[in-house]
Amino acid sequence: MKNRKSYYSLLLALVLCLCLTACGGSGDTIDDGGEDYSGNEVNTPDTFEGMVKDSELATNYAMYWGTWVDADNNSELIVAMADSGDEVRFDLYQDGSIEASGFVQFSQEYSGDYFYNEFDGWAHHCWLADDGTLQIEGFGGFEKDASAGDMDASDTGDADADVSALAGMWYLDGDVNAASWIEFDGSGIWTLYERSAEGDWSEVDYGTLRANGDSQYEAVSDAYEGVSYDAYLADDNAMYWGGENDYYQRT
Repeated sequence: MKNRKSYYSLLLALVLCLCLTACGGSGDTIDDGGEDYSGNEVNTPDTFEGMVKDSELATNYAMYWGTWVDADNNSELIVAMADSGDEVRFDLYQDGSIEASGFVQFSQEYSGDYFYNEFDGWAHHCWLADDGTLQIEGFGGFEKDASAGDMDASDTGDADADVSALAGMWYLDGDVNAASWIEFDGSGIWTLYERSAEGDWSEVDYGTLRANGDSQYEAVSDAYEGVSYDAYLADDNAMYWGGENDYYQRT
């Protein structure tokens, strides 16, 4: 009887081993057909060579406009819309000597903005950090130069620049039923309206408009201290507004 119990115990242990082998473990290899899925995510390189200028990707990139300096104030970066109005240009000076110059453009392939240096043919990934600094791979970090002040008409050689060109009603995406619209009078007073979820219009900001050069403006808020919006007049009835380059159309 004792021998029979031992036999049954051995048989049960053998069955359990076979069951565990059939179930497999965490170390099993799964056949994926040899496919490599590691490259599905977009790789945004720090730099790459040979960016091609594409007019279809042209925008005002207003968030980069202005004069920027590095932490040691040895480098000065000037970013502005070109006189032609079809590209944003930059010049980088080191101790008074120009070190890089080119254009700013979004790369669809790499899903990022780049400063393309025409001196050496390399594009440098750029972005605005949470602290407001402009970061450019290979060039470093830059802060807005408060001492430079805002650009005015005299800085760009356009002494006749005024704000009357924007007078009228401007609707987001040209839709009179959109969630936002802006009203400018001929003297540069502007008011920003937004539609609530219930469909009611309300005034959310207002202020005065200043010309920053050819087709470039700064809308300074009188309601909120330190707030302003960049505006670029693309044509007679098309305008890009704010850091997100929202498109407004005059109707």
